[in-house]
Amino acid sequence: MSANGRHERLGRGDRLRARPCFLAAQRLGRRIPGRNLVLYALSRPEPERQERARIGITVSKKVGNAVVRNRVKRWLRESYRRMASSAPGGTDLVIIARPATAHSTYQRTAEELSELVARVGSP
Repeated sequence: MSANGRHERLGRGDRLRARPCFLAAQRLGRRIPGRNLVLYALSRPEPERQERARIGITVSKKVGNAVVRNRVKRWLRESYRRMASSAPGGTDLVIIARPATAHSTYQRTAEELSELVARVGSP
């Protein structure tokens, strides 16, 4: 919760929800690999470039059981929420967690995600 008692979370417009959006980002987007995460970044068409970046998270069963997968997803959502302003606008970002993420910590996951998002802006 924030200081004013409201819940802080990613809004509906900040998330990718449709499968075709995930698939397009993975097929056409730039792949940025990391140690525990893989980030795909796809720029949206010109009229939508002024909008904020949207995020999608994929955590497969290879990462662990439901408890572990949900924990990893919470880590990634919270990490991104805290750094969303640094993400390039008009971009769809798909984060894929590798199995090693289950053995990582929140801090390392947040740092790696921050590094990957910073690399989206560079060629």
